[in-house]
Amino acid sequence: MKENGHKLIIISSRGYDNVEMQKIAEEKLKKENLKFDKYYWKVLDKLQICLKEKIDLMIDDNYLICKKLSDNFVNTLYLRDVKKQKLEENKYLKEVNSWGEIYRYVYNSEKNKNNQGLKK
Repeated sequence: MKENGHKLIIISSRGYDNVEMQKIAEEKLKKENLKFDKYYWKVLDKLQICLKEKIDLMIDDNYLICKKLSDNFVNTLYLRDVKKQKLEENKYLKEVNSWGEIYRYVYNSEKNKNNQGLKK
């Protein structure tokens, strides 16, 4: 996604209750050579960071966070495991079940945006 010009930001609560969880996440990102433009760790209110950073699309796996973001007009992808609670989709909320779905969603959104720009 970065190669396609996207700015990627991590907004995570990791490290808030358990500093070790943040270290594990950082080590995993480094091991996989995954680089982001900004990192926010120990975040309890992701909405405030999304608004501050003018996030175009937030991806999260927490039901309550996704609900709060979409209720506040932040485009959100709810990465839902089959055992997690469902959310009703709306203009600002879409449910996805894999990173492949996320990539296709972003790719198709860009394609649609580019096509709309060509119409007169």
